[in-house]
Amino acid sequence: MKAAFNRMSKSLNKLWFDKVTITGVRDSLDGVFTDGKSVTIVEDEPAKVVLKGLKASEQTFFGTDAYDAKLIIRNGIKIPAGADIVVTDVNGQTTNYKRTSKGYAGYISHQEVAMVRDEKAKEES
Repeated sequence: MKAAFNRMSKSLNKLWFDKVTITGVRDSLDGVFTDGKSVTIVEDEPAKVVLKGLKASEQTFFGTDAYDAKLIIRNGIKIPAGADIVVTDVNGQTTNYKRTSKGYAGYISHQEVAMVRDEKAKEES
């Protein structure tokens, strides 16, 4: 049964048209001090974003653009909690997600990352 899921996971990411760049912070030593250094974990990786809570009635008066989303991405990528994820969709629009969970790789075919987009709404020009 596991072999069937492994074959499926190789085909599954061909259906994902979003591209993601994930950056995180890794500790690096600077003499006796430990400093956080921003590193790119993956760049232009195929993935799929699933929106989980996009309701106009829940948007606030203060002009925020906030909703929950889930990132579906291949296994084998170590995604730390708090990573910054930039998603470019099939239409070329870029969305930044800042509050993210650690990748949950409990599935054979993929892993999932919970994300929150929480930004000030701005007018497109």
